[in-house]
Amino acid sequence: MILFKNYTPVTISKLVKSIWYMELTIDDPVYEEEIIPDGHHELIFYLTASCSQRQVDTNTWLEEPYALLAGQTTECYRLKMFAGAKLYGIRFFPHTLYHLLNFPLHSLNAAVLPLDELLPGHGFWNHITDNPEQTFQNIENYLADLLKATSNPYIEYSLGQILNSSGTIAVGDLIKKSGVTPKHYDDLFKKYVGITPKYLCAILKFNFFISYKKSYPEKTLTECAYEAGYYDQSHLIKSFYQFARMSPGKYFGSNPIIGQQFAGL
Repeated sequence: MILFKNYTPVTISKLVKSIWYMELTIDDPVYEEEIIPDGHHELIFYLTASCSQRQVDTNTWLEEPYALLAGQTTECYRLKMFAGAKLYGIRFFPHTLYHLLNFPLHSLNAAVLPLDELLPGHGFWNHITDNPEQTFQNIENYLADLLKATSNPYIEYSLGQILNSSGTIAVGDLIKKSGVTPKHYDDLFKKYVGITPKYLCAILKFNFFISYKKSYPEKTLTECAYEAGYYDQSHLIKSFYQFARMSPGKYFGSNPIIGQQFAGL
């Protein structure tokens, strides 16, 4: 079993999507899952030592840092967690980590960076406790002082439209409304989001499908695919092999607890 608690900060709700707590309480000593791309950046803090590893190739697993930045990913990776693992996460919107770091985010794609290297002297650990509710409030107050509004009006508008549509909006229409060239538009997204708007939409639509299917298990894959904006089931299957490296049936059959939780977060 995985215990999960989620908190939506009130004072910085436009900059931080969620602050969450996860605890692995399963009886088995090890839990493994393919972690799919979800279009968001996160800061993650482990409260327990040597409790999580990420697979980098067939025979190699690397231990995750105590505090880390998880950058944008465009393909899945396998995560191994051990019983008793406890961790907090700060989930930013696709474009709002820039408010904290203030440098182009495409350089962080697929990166797992120790937070001490990225933000030397950061004070997050001073606000993290064993009590999730207290920690949620502490982190919200701390981030309220750290985050500065340094975004771009094109990005702010476009991300609002993309998120509201769960990635189904036509990117070409957004570019036309912006009045800038497609190349400049892509460059802005790479700077503030890390990936292009087309790729972000594909990831968000994929996650919406997973969340929708979890909410309506009685519906067929085809019915859920149409609700998520896919043209047909073959388009959906292509997305599964692109982002999860497996078929929809195999993915849901593996009971991906973390992926289904975060797909709707």
